[in-house]
Amino acid sequence: MNDGKTLRDAPRWYPWLVAVVGMLALFLSNGMTATGVTIFDPALLGEFGWSRGAFKFTDTIKFVLTALMAPFIGILIDRMNPRWLLMTGCVLLTLGYLGYAALVNGAAQPVVLLIAAVAALGIAAVGVLALRSLVPGLGLAVPSVGAAVLAAWLFWQFWSAWSGAALYQIYAISVLFAFALSTAGSMTVIFLVSSWFVKHRGLAIGIALIGTSLGSAIFPLVNPPLIEAFGWRQAFLYNAAMPIVLLVLVALAIKGTPAQAGYRALGQSAAVADLKQHGLTYREALRTRTFWAIAVSGFLAYYAIFSFVQHFVLHLNKGFGMPLAEAGKMMFLFSLVAMTAKFAVGWLADHIDRHKVFTACQFIMLAGMIGLASMQREWVVAAAVVIGLGWGGLFTLYNMLAVNNFGLREIGRINGTISMLESIGVGLGSWLTGLLFDRYGGYQVPFTVLAVAITIALLVGTQIKSEVDERAVAER
Repeated sequence: MNDGKTLRDAPRWYPWLVAVVGMLALFLSNGMTATGVTIFDPALLGEFGWSRGAFKFTDTIKFVLTALMAPFIGILIDRMNPRWLLMTGCVLLTLGYLGYAALVNGAAQPVVLLIAAVAALGIAAVGVLALRSLVPGLGLAVPSVGAAVLAAWLFWQFWSAWSGAALYQIYAISVLFAFALSTAGSMTVIFLVSSWFVKHRGLAIGIALIGTSLGSAIFPLVNPPLIEAFGWRQAFLYNAAMPIVLLVLVALAIKGTPAQAGYRALGQSAAVADLKQHGLTYREALRTRTFWAIAVSGFLAYYAIFSFVQHFVLHLNKGFGMPLAEAGKMMFLFSLVAMTAKFAVGWLADHIDRHKVFTACQFIMLAGMIGLASMQREWVVAAAVVIGLGWGGLFTLYNMLAVNNFGLREIGRINGTISMLESIGVGLGSWLTGLLFDRYGGYQVPFTVLAVAITIALLVGTQIKSEVDERAVAER
């Protein structure tokens, strides 16, 4: 922590190291919970025979719980060193994958006992934070007693789930993944990376967000051979080791925000002691049209893109009869394009009006969704490429718009509320798309709904503008 001491310039390479570590965090947190994990879907459905609606309800649990926690995680982001949140997320990812490896496996009772305890305690802890935030001056006694009772009840429920059907077991694992996404996902990473940059912030955010595409690109390529050679349970077990490596890297390399480390951000004015002093308060942001435009547009866009990502492998494998390895390559292609777009659009938004770039990316994504909804096999490659191009840019810009348009003063709470609506869109989209598939026997209707959602998001997005003077914190 700075404690009023004179800030000094960080080594010029260090902010970029923070961006790269952020990229690795998103590679794991998103890839292992939201995108790359879908390569296991055919194997799980093949063994257990669930309907797609029931199976994809795991995403609703995961992302709706992530949404509900987001404002409170935002409070933690505003108050504590983000390195501890990243390290917590790493532990939760490992536990979740150990849980998958232990599905309906009686020999793994100690593992599932630990998972049940962590999930119960995590929800109870968020409950304490929520009560103290909603009722100032409440203290710890009342919420702690309530949390203890809630934790005990939840522990029993999760433990009971493990003695039942495998479907309920992965519902419980989804709770852990929700906490992992909340602590080591884009909210924490974007805050951490943004705090180290005034100059080149768009490029830095783009580099960090490449991680989300790396996850959806690398995991579908690496895991099919593992599944074929060792089975899906053993593949989950091998994957569980990766977050531990990241935990060690974060512990050794990440100091926190510049103010916590005694440094200035790259391009920060010497007249500004802490970027957290600049920007709108949470209450001020809520009163702007921009806040609600970002939130509603983000809800619709995230509904569309995660429905696509969560169902794309199933669409190719079950609908078009494409082998799993080939479907994985298609996901890799989509992710590679999105990854390139995140980097390129981040750089572009540093040089021209980011709001115009934002609108252009929405039009591009809409064109890809229309191609997908046509249900023509010969168009599916082009549709995936175009969707990846548009979404890659939008993903960078949704995160950049919140930081740049409101400042860092209370960005944890601001972005937490925006992320809450985006996560609700993610959870509802994947589940409702599965239900619509079950209802209509195909993906044409649900994919058409996705195109409509992007159209509305585009119209709402025209109301977004900057609400702060960004020149006030920059070097002259």
